[in-house]
Amino acid sequence: MKKDAISTGLFIAIGFLCVAIVIAVLIPVVRDVIDDADDNRPVVPAVSMTQPLTPADPASEVSLRLGA
Repeated sequence: MKKDAISTGLFIAIGFLCVAIVIAVLIPVVRDVIDDADDNRPVVPAVSMTQPLTPADPASEVSLRLGA
């Protein structure tokens, strides 16, 4: 009975150790894959500038007449 408990405990401990090693190896690999996928995005400008049209010189402004 005692041998069974020890062997079961060792089996569980080794299983946890294997899972921890796999997780420790997979997390950096997954991060690298995600970072590489992000590098392929096109560069989008952060700010777009809009400037209003400059008004025409009032002296040279042609008046529009409707109708005739």
